[in-house]
Amino acid sequence: MPETNTVTLTELSWAKLVHPPVGNDTTTWVACTTSDGQAAALALDDRERVALGSELLHIEREDDVVRDEFFEPERLYFRAGVTFRCEGLALHPRTTESSAFGFQHHGGKRASWAPAALSTRAWVRGWQDITCSEHGYDCTPFAPVAGCTAHR
Repeated sequence: MPETNTVTLTELSWAKLVHPPVGNDTTTWVACTTSDGQAAALALDDRERVALGSELLHIEREDDVVRDEFFEPERLYFRAGVTFRCEGLALHPRTTESSAFGFQHHGGKRASWAPAALSTRAWVRGWQDITCSEHGYDCTPFAPVAGCTAHR
């Protein structure tokens, strides 16, 4: 009699919890529930965790960069009277959510810059890239490079 393999698929829903590796254990546990409400978990080693995080963040494997669907370092963005100067990107160590770090400027010329971290939830609200094509992100509407006509 020929041998048959039976595969049973179980649908899992993410329970919004991720437990990072502890101590020497390199397993990341992703808390889930089954379609009938039972508790379940997905165990990921470091390689799988990075791969899954890359897929969720749309990171291209060839050059390992974030696509233009999120803030980019050394760019200026504007939304609803706020300017954001992006200095860098990082993944949250527990949730692997992408965050953009930099400085925000609210309002007019007299307002000051303050440290800021913006998430993917902030990105989808619609930010306009206003980076100066000639001087980069050092040229802003509040401190234009001498002689720059882009922000005057």
